[in-house]
Amino acid sequence: MNLATIRVLFTYNDWARDQLMPLLAPLDAGRLDREFDIGLGSLRRTMGHLYGAEWIWLARWKGRSPAKQEIPSDSQEMGDLWQSWRETADERDLFLDSLSDADLERNVTYTNLKGIEWTFKLGHMLLHVCNHGTHHRAQALNMLRRVGVPPPEMDFLRVFEA
Repeated sequence: MNLATIRVLFTYNDWARDQLMPLLAPLDAGRLDREFDIGLGSLRRTMGHLYGAEWIWLARWKGRSPAKQEIPSDSQEMGDLWQSWRETADERDLFLDSLSDADLERNVTYTNLKGIEWTFKLGHMLLHVCNHGTHHRAQALNMLRRVGVPPPEMDFLRVFEA
């Protein structure tokens, strides 16, 4: 594991987010909040959850364990969510810039929202966030299809087309 690979995965995560958000922003509340038996139950909650996860993990990597009431709302308007998400990604990129490959082996301890303390290697936590994003974006793509929006091509290699 190295920072170059981590950066590639976050580049894909950000690109994939930016493929989805323009499709979500114009949707009315009926389609954004339509209940599904997958993911977090709606497009709005799924995307809010993805953003909130990136926000809370960044705080943890930086040595803070936010409380539940600090977590960004998963009921934001898509345009506001997209802006906040980009700001968090910019902050994450600055954090990544401060790291060396050796830092990926460093243990990070945090307390989760249930009050349980966990310790993991920073590199594994970074990979977890990328994997988490892929999982929930797949659910969001399925929901998009169900509300009549053709999903974008989300293949990893598309980011790196010549």
